[in-house]
Amino acid sequence: MRLLLWLLLLSNVALLAYFQLGSQQPVGPLAGHQAIDPGKIRILTPEELARLPKKGEITASVSPSAASMPVASCFEWGSFADPDAARAKAALDRIGLESTAKPQTPQEAIRYWVYIPPRESLEKAQAKVDEIKALGIEESFIIQEPKWRFAVSLGVFKADALATKFLEELHSRGIKSAVKGRRNQEGWQTGYTIKNVLPAQAEEIGKLKPDFPGSELKQVNCQ
Repeated sequence: MRLLLWLLLLSNVALLAYFQLGSQQPVGPLAGHQAIDPGKIRILTPEELARLPKKGEITASVSPSAASMPVASCFEWGSFADPDAARAKAALDRIGLESTAKPQTPQEAIRYWVYIPPRESLEKAQAKVDEIKALGIEESFIIQEPKWRFAVSLGVFKADALATKFLEELHSRGIKSAVKGRRNQEGWQTGYTIKNVLPAQAEEIGKLKPDFPGSELKQVNCQ
């Protein structure tokens, strides 16, 4: 009996020694984690903290400002009778613009045109443009269309009253040769709605005006 008690006591002592030795084994850093060297830790001074980039500055350095991105616009251009409608569509296609044709009734297509009748030559037409600019009228262009070649367009209006008011202003500034006429009287017309127009493309459309006298280009809300 006494021998059995000694055997049980020795087995308990052996088990206790085993668990104590296992708990004292050194534990290394977890996988993916490196121990921090205390010698490399230092406290930043207030001046060093002030020089650190702020959160908004970091974002701005990697993300372009929305204001710097070119903004696309929408325009309406017209109205055109055949075959001018086909020429206008081809010109828009060359610029790479998305355009949708919009038929217009004769009444919808009416425009009132303020212009200076054709000059004898391109040089005389240009001299008239320079004279007009000296009087404070910046928007004008020389027409190249055969029927109105070397005329000077000054403005196109949807309402007769607006054209009349503009003509009176021109006369008051000394541009006595300006006259008003009605355009787009050939029946049904075609206008174009142009979407996703970048500023550079809008300038390209403006350069087409001499080839389409009496046409109106205006910016509209995109839908």
